[in-house]
Amino acid sequence: MGTHRSGTRSRGVSKGPVIAVVAVALLVVFVVGWFQLRDRAADQDIAAAAECVEGPATLSVTADPDIASQVRAVADSYNATKPRVRDHCAQVEVTAQPSSAIVAAFTSGTAWDRALGPQPALWIADSTRSIESMRVPGLIEGTPVSVAGSPIVLAVPEDLRSALEQAQLGWADLPRLQQGSLGELGLSGWGGLRMALPSDDATLAAATAVGTAVSGADPLNAEAAQSGQVIAAVSGLAAGAPAAPDTAAALSILTGTQDAPIHAVAATEQQLKARPGLAAFRPTGSAPMADYPAALMSGPWVDKTQNLIAGRFIDYLRAPSQAQNFLAAGFTTAPQSAAAAPPRAALDKLRATLANPVLGVRSTVLVDVSSSMATAEGGTTRLANVLAALNSTMTVMPPDFGLGVWTFGKNLDGTAPYQVQAATAPLTADQRTKISTALNSVRPSEIRSDQAYPSLIAAYKSALAGYTPGHTNSVLLITDGPDDDSTVSGTKLAADIAAAIDRAHPVRIDVIVLGSGSQTLQGLAQQTGGTYNRLATSDDISFGSAVVQALTTP
Repeated sequence: MGTHRSGTRSRGVSKGPVIAVVAVALLVVFVVGWFQLRDRAADQDIAAAAECVEGPATLSVTADPDIASQVRAVADSYNATKPRVRDHCAQVEVTAQPSSAIVAAFTSGTAWDRALGPQPALWIADSTRSIESMRVPGLIEGTPVSVAGSPIVLAVPEDLRSALEQAQLGWADLPRLQQGSLGELGLSGWGGLRMALPSDDATLAAATAVGTAVSGADPLNAEAAQSGQVIAAVSGLAAGAPAAPDTAAALSILTGTQDAPIHAVAATEQQLKARPGLAAFRPTGSAPMADYPAALMSGPWVDKTQNLIAGRFIDYLRAPSQAQNFLAAGFTTAPQSAAAAPPRAALDKLRATLANPVLGVRSTVLVDVSSSMATAEGGTTRLANVLAALNSTMTVMPPDFGLGVWTFGKNLDGTAPYQVQAATAPLTADQRTKISTALNSVRPSEIRSDQAYPSLIAAYKSALAGYTPGHTNSVLLITDGPDDDSTVSGTKLAADIAAAIDRAHPVRIDVIVLGSGSQTLQGLAQQTGGTYNRLATSDDISFGSAVVQALTTP
């Protein structure tokens, strides 16, 4: 029999394991490729950063000339490190400009003056006073930090320094010496202090120290800067001060001889160290300083990268390794915290007073004594409150102020409606006694009507006749009326005052009305540049404040 081939086929390889092996192999290839790609990308990023793929970025720094060369030296050192910021090659460029010019440029409201160089992303000013003077919302980012310091002193000849220190004089004494004589210090033949006041930060610092000394406000605030005491003191410093375009020029003129045109000028110790023939005097009281704050600017001309570079450069400036650049130039180390500075309003007022000094107020006070002034207000009469306010205000008025007191009503001196209780004169001890005695003797009249208008005309013409140059000359009218029954109408009053006005000898009329107002008197105050206050009662602090303001504000 023949045999038959079996019908069953031989077994083959399974597809499942083969597919799994292939999948694993592909996964391994993918993972290895991904890691290689990642590393290559990282290497490319590092290479790109090293090559500053975003291009160069320049930080424009404007520094005060007193410190600009040292800042520039530090900037060169910083640039040598080839700093990288956000894939940019960072570069710092320094321009020197007076801080006063930068303040003026940023507060002018006009386009940036290209003559000042690039608009800075970082400003290093001479002091916090300059920063405050430029305070505009949103212009400065954060709180500026100091990069160096230098105390502000008086640069004087050695003989003068010795005399000033022996007398232990303070800032408040300087106006008296400026207007008087150094003879009181034993320096006969020197004349006055002859302190120059160039328009710079050191002068402003000295004026601030004087204002702080006489007012007690530290830091000086706007209210104190506008007070009669501070205005008179700073004016005493400024009136007749020898001319000097800047501190450097004043230091060059200043010599040790008594007949020199300049005997003193405020300067930083760093400036003075370059002048071996001069000495530093530190008046008692506050110790002003130039603290050279670095301010990050904020505006459309500053981008994020520049802001970051500025922050890093400030840190580099303040690093201990850079301190020697400033110490070697005569600066002190940077203060740890920002110096306290007056607000912008106070600084502006000091500058205005330095530019236009007024040696005080010379005022004739015209007090209503008609019977209505006997009205009870508080624990006493309306008139008693007025007299008390005048006495109190007189005690805070400096000696170079002038004061006189007239009363008015009807038929006070025969047929005259007014009476001169104390003629207007400087507030010497004798004048203060005369006024105080006169005020103590004043009594209300028995007549309700008054003749305020002719009395005011007479007082105004008297103030014109006794006009004192260098002072604010004024008439202060205090009334609870007027209840004028004279032949002088309101229209004639205004016309007579207008005819008497002398622009070369201005006399202002200040008015305080108790009770109902008077459009005639309000118009008269406006006409002469004076103030007008209508108050409900004399038994209130606002009344006393109005009297002080009128008699002490030039």
